[in-house]
Amino acid sequence: MRQMRVMTVGDVVGPEAAAWLGARLPELRAEYELDWIVVNAENAAVTGPLPQNGFGTTRKELDALIVGGADVITGGNHSWDGPEVAESFAYPQVVRPLNVRETRGKGVLTIGEGDKTLTVVNLLSPGAVGKGCLAPKPTDLWDAWTELAEGGLLRGAVVVDLHSGSPSEKAWFSGAVDGQVAAVVGTHTHDGTIHAHLLPGGTGFVAELGMAGRLGFSGYGFDPIHFVKGFRGEDTSSLPPFRLATGDFTLGAAIFDIADGLTTSVVRVDAD
Repeated sequence: MRQMRVMTVGDVVGPEAAAWLGARLPELRAEYELDWIVVNAENAAVTGPLPQNGFGTTRKELDALIVGGADVITGGNHSWDGPEVAESFAYPQVVRPLNVRETRGKGVLTIGEGDKTLTVVNLLSPGAVGKGCLAPKPTDLWDAWTELAEGGLLRGAVVVDLHSGSPSEKAWFSGAVDGQVAAVVGTHTHDGTIHAHLLPGGTGFVAELGMAGRLGFSGYGFDPIHFVKGFRGEDTSSLPPFRLATGDFTLGAAIFDIADGLTTSVVRVDAD
């Protein structure tokens, strides 16, 4: 038995991917009988020449996703990229990481009513904010969660988008909140993990959803040459603007069946 079915989608990479996913969402909603769709879109726009701070969202990509049927749009370390940060944060459907010093936007969003009530929380790992990133420094994940949980804002079934590059950090967090939330989904690395887990207390967990974007290069949706050269200690100042991948589209997502605030079934959806 389920009271609601929620699909969560990993990082949308690039404007073309936002348009592609927006066009596919009605079909996916009908095929899987989805009540709610949560999409991470922090990489949906290309707003600058460097991958460290040249992603983000603009109204064009947000509109494509919302018209297609995205009910909640989450973010991460790239939520502060580009010229339309304030405009993006003002969308009712958009949440940005909760655990930062930021007066614009919101880190928690509740939608629906009755047994279809869903609350989405967006958290950002301090480890996901690297050199050149424009995001404010995040506070401690557990401190932020504890304060939120004690504040009475968590209504209905709770889904947490934890934006982190560490699978173990996401696993430890999911174990710490097992039985308190319906699901914890990991975003950030764009390369989906294989397994979908149902924890003992009833929390569904996927360490990394993956991405909605084009394959190519090392699978992150864009040419990683800036990071590769930086890893080797080489100068990157003469490199051209980063390029998005040009391979086939891929979808990294998961579907959670939820009853009484906990997950009864979780499956991965990995499709072209």
